[in-house]
Amino acid sequence: MKGSINSNKILHDINYDNYIVQYRGDIESEISGYQDSYVIIINDKYAIVSVKKDVEINLDKTSYFRTIEYVNPPAMFTLQNISPIEASKVSAVQLGTPLNLTGKGVNVAIIDTGIDYLSEEFLDLNGKTRIDCIWDQTIISSEQSENNPVPFGTLYTRDKINDAITASKEGKSPYEIVPSKDEIGHGTNMAGIIGAAGKNPKLKGVAPECNFVVVKLIEALSYKAEFDDITVPVFNISSIFTALQFLYEYYQSNYTPLVIYLPLGSPLGNHDGNGLLEQFIDSLLTNNGIALVTGTGNERNTGGHTSGFLAEIGTVNVPAAGNIELEVAPEQKHLWIEVWCDYPNVVLVEIVSPSGESTNAIPITLNRTNTYIFSFEKTIVKVNYYIPEENTGDELIRLRFSKLQPGLWKIRLNASYVLNGRYNAWMSQKGIAANGTRFTFADPFGTVTNPANSIYPIVVAAYNQNNNTVVDYSGTTSLTAIIDRIDVAAGGVNALTVAPNNTTSVVNGTSVSAAIVAGISALIFNWGIINGIEKYMFCQTLRAYLEKGVVTRSGDVSPNPYWGYGFLNIPKLFENIT
Repeated sequence: MKGSINSNKILHDINYDNYIVQYRGDIESEISGYQDSYVIIINDKYAIVSVKKDVEINLDKTSYFRTIEYVNPPAMFTLQNISPIEASKVSAVQLGTPLNLTGKGVNVAIIDTGIDYLSEEFLDLNGKTRIDCIWDQTIISSEQSENNPVPFGTLYTRDKINDAITASKEGKSPYEIVPSKDEIGHGTNMAGIIGAAGKNPKLKGVAPECNFVVVKLIEALSYKAEFDDITVPVFNISSIFTALQFLYEYYQSNYTPLVIYLPLGSPLGNHDGNGLLEQFIDSLLTNNGIALVTGTGNERNTGGHTSGFLAEIGTVNVPAAGNIELEVAPEQKHLWIEVWCDYPNVVLVEIVSPSGESTNAIPITLNRTNTYIFSFEKTIVKVNYYIPEENTGDELIRLRFSKLQPGLWKIRLNASYVLNGRYNAWMSQKGIAANGTRFTFADPFGTVTNPANSIYPIVVAAYNQNNNTVVDYSGTTSLTAIIDRIDVAAGGVNALTVAPNNTTSVVNGTSVSAAIVAGISALIFNWGIINGIEKYMFCQTLRAYLEKGVVTRSGDVSPNPYWGYGFLNIPKLFENIT
């Protein structure tokens, strides 16, 4: 990966948007010919292109650039926020048991909000850090790009972190040496669940002797400036893409088994596992000794998904008044919605405001953004058609609302060509969508967030470990894609864990469940690769073992759309593989 000093600083500039592109050829030379445009090379196939906000690059503009083959549609990723560890019975295989597994010799990478490296729970018995490195994407490096091992941000090595810890113990300021902090706390919380050392026995993690590789993601500053009603941290796909490439290169340089923990998701995008990020993740997981664990997301009960079928040409979708009905809360000022129609169906969209003003059926125009301003509400909607959307083959209709007014909006789908007529619509996740903004006729199935719809990663649902029941927020698969989506469920309710500044937190959500399984994956690598029992272990190997190590309730069908094959049970897992 490589970038420049300018591109490094541009990621902090709210006036620039950043896009992941697939390219071929000398993209650096071509982009350099455009004013206010910059490029960061991720690898020989993908790059980040940064352009000023008034110069929109999207899928219908790739013809402007000879080297760009595909531009990923913008999406905002958020954390899967929110004892569960004991519910999995992990203590049965930890230190002092016949298996004696602690995660020693395994690296766990955390792509999150950073880590409190000063916490004693992340130190070894000698008081040294268990963190191999921290790539803080938010800190602008003063080094020239050719001497900087990361394309933007700053990389802090184990030696630097130990120097900062020593300075802290001597009463000096550690942040003059390693200024990286976890201001939000989520990364520290999850690192504690995965691998807290247990200096405080109540905080002991699943893999207490694993090492950490930490990527602190830079927030999507331009999105936050534009969407002033966002109430959660948001991240661009570009920061996640580069984090994954960095971790792959890191793995190649030392070949230590690596478990990547990715507690982020977005409802937007095709949910069949063939989006650009999903394909990139799948390509990484064809390597021995690398696994990726993510959660199903917390969108099942938010009303952010709806689906249906168009019967024939000339009809509109039902239910109710023949519309997708969208209830908009007063706090909602901006909203993104994507409507996906299965190939080869062709659909036109019409939007009706709460006052009854209609755009009429918006004609399909490729290579152009249709903009409509409602006279009474003053709401602006931008509509893009992608027929087909290049990376998936399906039809994508992107709706971007600004100056949105509250009330009942209607999105009418008019069939132009129908085979099976199947469509799905997703809106931005909660925190971007306000409480009360929802589809009237919501579908709770198909709410697993991307990139958990990828084929290869380990995908974890949450359940209430206190009473073995479904939690209402944990994302579920569509009813047509139960197999090979969710693998297992782990406890996701009221986990006590490490927090910054020598404090503790109680956290909930599928990020908790995924953290538990990330720690367990480190134990499996510890057992197989480090102990020499099974030297070749792929992510698919771990998935198969995890799916065997479950318990189910009587009356449950397995697999099912709520929690895959069942509740994870570690003793049963190792009984089946040892």
